Parts: sequence; C-alpha cells; structure tokens
Amino acid sequence: MPTIEAQHCWHDAGGLRHAISLTAYPLPPRPDEEIDTLCGLRVTVTRQDFPRLAEYRPHKKTCLACDAVWRRNDGLPGRVGDA
Repeated sequence: MPTIEAQHCWHDAGGLRHAISLTAYPLPPRPDEEIDTLCGLRVTVTRQDFPRLAEYRPHKKTCLACDAVWRRNDGLPGRVGDA
C-alpha cells in the first residue's frame, strides 16, 4: 500500500481549527507567530492555541473554508451536504 505524505496539518488559531500548509510551515508554528491558513486568513497564534493535553482541551469548530480547500487539494470527497 502506498504511503500518502500529508501536505497540510490542523492547528488552533483565531478561535477555530485551521489547516496550514506543511510546505509553507514545515515546522509547527510558535506562539505570537502569524500564519496563513488554507482559507486565506492571516492569523496570529496565541499561547492558548497550544493545549498541553489534547483530552482536556476545549474543542474548537473546524474552519469549513480550510476544510474545503484541504479536501480539494488532497483529492478527497467533499463533506456530506456540500454542493
């Protein structure tokens, strides 16, 4: 089975879970760093965007614009109910 190398990752920023390009950001963003998201927003990552333990972090809503670009770029089907 061929391996698929991820082109994007998800990160908390701007109050949502945004996708960011691993080409543009091969290393994880740092607090107070500005990043460009797949949906085209430029957001500043804050210390609150780095949860220590995932099971205790409040879940943020996924940015649906980032999700759509990610799915299109990786050849994935759209979300159920999307046109």
